[in-house]
Amino acid sequence: MRPYRLSLILERLRQPKPRPKPPPALVRAYPEVRTPLSLALPYYAARREGGYALIPWDRYMEEAERTLEEVARP
Repeated sequence: MRPYRLSLILERLRQPKPRPKPPPALVRAYPEVRTPLSLALPYYAARREGGYALIPWDRYMEEAERTLEEVARP
């Protein structure tokens, strides 16, 4: 690398250009995720920041439980 190029790079690093703030993130509420509670389904109480959240015990949770049990076996 030539010395004068290195000096240009160092000069640019000393005086960084102000970068504009990124635009705010687009947030969308997913109403289909918040299914109404039903007494026909079993629920798992999970701790969250503001208290507890009820997670329906569905095929996904059953698969996760099976996987954790398999991993925990010696």
